[in-house]
Formats: sequence, C-alpha cells, structure tokens
Amino acid sequence: MASVARREEKGSDVNVASHLLIDVLTRKVDAAVVISNDSDLAYPISVAREHVPVGLINPTKGVRAGKLAGTPSEGAGSHWWYRLAPDDLSSHQLPNVISSRITNPAPW
Repeated sequence: MASVARREEKGSDVNVASHLLIDVLTRKVDAAVVISNDSDLAYPISVAREHVPVGLINPTKGVRAGKLAGTPSEGAGSHWWYRLAPDDLSSHQLPNVISSRITNPAPW
C-alpha cells in the first residue's frame, strides 16, 4: 500500500506574470518586488525591468535560476537580487507575548 500526496500550483506563475505586467504597464507601480525562483517568469520580469526597478527575492536554498539574471543597470535600472536565509524569517517574527491578551500559540 502506498500513499502519495502531490501538491501543485496551477497557473500561479501566469497570475504573477499577468499582474506584474499589468501593474507596470499601466503605471500603477514605481517599482516591483517578485518573490520567486521560477525561470518561467524570466520574460515578464525582463519586460518589467525596462520600465521600473525590479527586486527579485529567491525563496529557495538553491542558486538563482540563470534565466532570472540581469544587471542592476539594465532598462530602468536600480534592480537588485536577494536570496532568503533561514534567519530572515526567524528574525522578523513577533515576540512570543505581545500583551497579556495576545500570545503565540503553544506549538510555535
């Protein structure tokens, strides 16, 4: 007997790409930050970089996908890249006790 759990996100990269380009091309944003290491986003990110500064945050342990590379000065310029580290999450958590009525759940 075997048990298999498969989690897939269908269309999430298309949604990110669509919203990124709509916001950039309709000038609703002055800059964009994309949290992904999905190389499927290479083209929309490249187009966005022509119009606004784009920050790209890699949430994985691996190196940045090669297709997401670029230079800080291309297009609109001021682009940047960052890879999340384990400490990034733990150092930005709320304290265990905020007030006498607000506390983290015990399992945390």
